[in-house]
Amino acid sequence: MREPDFDVDWVDYEREPRVAPNPSFPSGVDLDVSGGAQRTCTAVLPYPARRVGAYLVECRRCAVNAMVTTAGRVDDPRSVKVACKDQPKEH
Repeated sequence: MREPDFDVDWVDYEREPRVAPNPSFPSGVDLDVSGGAQRTCTAVLPYPARRVGAYLVECRRCAVNAMVTTAGRVDDPRSVKVACKDQPKEH
């Protein structure tokens, strides 16, 4: 399956990080907000984020979206996995 195209828009909260990064994630995190869905897509995020803010991620194919917050640190999200909106219906 071809990787879908995502729109990734930055929302700048215009603040610098005030807390040290979580040492358990020195290379960022890959978020999974798919809820275990069968059909998913993964959007790669600009990493690391510029500072405290959020990415608004929207799939151009099915219009599913997610808001991913950032802190401008090394433990920021690198990607987000979302469930496709066009999931097969259960009978």
